[in-house]
Amino acid sequence: MNEICLFCLNMTALQWLGLGVALLAFELMFPGIFMLWFGLGALITSGLVYLFNIPNLLAIAIFLLAGLALSYFFYQKQNKDPKFLVNDSSNKMVGKVIILDESIINGRGRVKIADSHWTVNGPDLLAGAKVKIVDIKGNTLIIAAC
Repeated sequence: MNEICLFCLNMTALQWLGLGVALLAFELMFPGIFMLWFGLGALITSGLVYLFNIPNLLAIAIFLLAGLALSYFFYQKQNKDPKFLVNDSSNKMVGKVIILDESIINGRGRVKIADSHWTVNGPDLLAGAKVKIVDIKGNTLIIAAC
């Protein structure tokens, strides 16, 4: 155990580079976007150790801070982007114009789109009327007359 501590406290720029490449390789084998940021932190530390010959304890602190900072920054960025579901067909239906198969009575009716039957809410209309899908609430299409 003592040898491992001595090795970590005496790492050269080339060893930091090797650690960074190893962490990036592990990220390729076991994807999860966790080792990527610490791999980049090790590469940053390698460059700083090479350029400025910084002390080993400071290099370890830079490695940890860089890994944590990159993880936090990209976690925040990832969670700000809107999530789009690949197979969410309901998002594609909003704005689509359809023809009613059945009349809408008392604000409720049914319509067939492709191979699915949907419940629709909207103004009372006769079968054959053109309507536009304006929103989707669960399994119900909210429509408006065209």
